[in-house]
Amino acid sequence: MLNLSKPKIPFKTIVWKSIWYGFIAGMISGMVKIGWENILPPRTLARNATNPPQHLLEQFGMSSKAVHAFVYYSTDQKVYFVALIIHFAFSIVFAALFIFLAQYWKKTTLWQGAAYGIVIWIAFHIIIMPAMGTVPAPWNQPFDEHFSEFFGHIVWAWSIYAVAVCLAKNEKKNKLENL
Repeated sequence: MLNLSKPKIPFKTIVWKSIWYGFIAGMISGMVKIGWENILPPRTLARNATNPPQHLLEQFGMSSKAVHAFVYYSTDQKVYFVALIIHFAFSIVFAALFIFLAQYWKKTTLWQGAAYGIVIWIAFHIIIMPAMGTVPAPWNQPFDEHFSEFFGHIVWAWSIYAVAVCLAKNEKKNKLENL
């Protein structure tokens, strides 16, 4: 099951390309996930008044005022930039990790990244965040939240895969493998 492979390109190249491609794929996939959540909101308005990234920062000791900091866009639209920083940082880190892992373990890209999205959803929304008290226990979360987050993570991970494949395809030398 854990059939690891040794890439043909140097480790340093894999790391730097994973970071660079991960940054690009993370930014794009972060936008995809935000768009998905606008179509299928995972939480009620009351539960989203302090969303999970904001609550997590409060759990780590950040003040509510700082966590809920915002700027106005288009006159009257509040943009909570601290939550956006966390959202995009998460996407960038896990996009880079996806690309890096794919170089050594082909199964990372199973179903064009969809399996990776499911694993991340289980890890964070079913295990880690409920264990930390950031979100309710899985059985206390509404079906709408599970539905939105489950499929949202699949689309998010697929977009990471799609961007990574596109970037790797256009490389002239030292191409990343398994994408």
